[in-house]
Amino acid sequence: MSLSSEEAAKSLSQAEEARKRSSELYFYHRSSPHLILWGTIWVIGYGGTGLFPSYSDYLWDALVVIGVACGFWVSRCRGSTTGPKAWRLVALAAIIIFFVSATYSIMRPHFAAQFCAYPALITGSVYMAIGLWSGLRYVVTGAAVVALTLAGFYFIDPHLYLFWMAAVGGGSMILAGLWFRTV
Repeated sequence: MSLSSEEAAKSLSQAEEARKRSSELYFYHRSSPHLILWGTIWVIGYGGTGLFPSYSDYLWDALVVIGVACGFWVSRCRGSTTGPKAWRLVALAAIIIFFVSATYSIMRPHFAAQFCAYPALITGSVYMAIGLWSGLRYVVTGAAVVALTLAGFYFIDPHLYLFWMAAVGGGSMILAGLWFRTV
C-alpha cells in the first residue's frame, strides 16, 4: 500500500505540528520553576521595600544575587546550564542588570512608583517578546504583568503601590509558573 502525495504531505504536516507543540510544551516546563522563583523574589522584594524602604537597596541587591544563583542551580539540576550555553545566560543577566542600572542613572525617576514600575514593564515586555517565538502563554503572562503594573501605577495609592507590585507582579509570575507546569 502506498501513500498518495496528499496523504504524505498531510502526514508530514501533522508531524511538524506535533514537533512544534512538543517544543513549546518543553519550553514551558523548563521555564516554570524560574517564573516561580522570580515571582517569589518579587513578592519578597516589593513587599520588603514597602515595609522597610530604607533597606530596599540592600534587599534588592541580595535578592538579585540569590535569584541569579538559584536560577543557575535550577537550570543546572535540569541540565540546561552546562556547555556553551551557560556563558550566554551569565552574559544575559549582566546585560539586563547593566541596562536597568544605566537607564536609572540617566533618567532618574522622580517618584518611587516610577522606580518600581520600570523593571516590571521591562520584564512584561520581554515575556511578550519571548512569547512571539516560544508560545502564547508567555505573551499572556507578559501582557498581564504590564497591564497590572500600569493599572496600579495610575489607579493605586502610591503608598500601596509596592504591595500591589508584590501581589500582582510576583503573583502573576508565580501563577504563570504553575500554569506552565500544567501543560
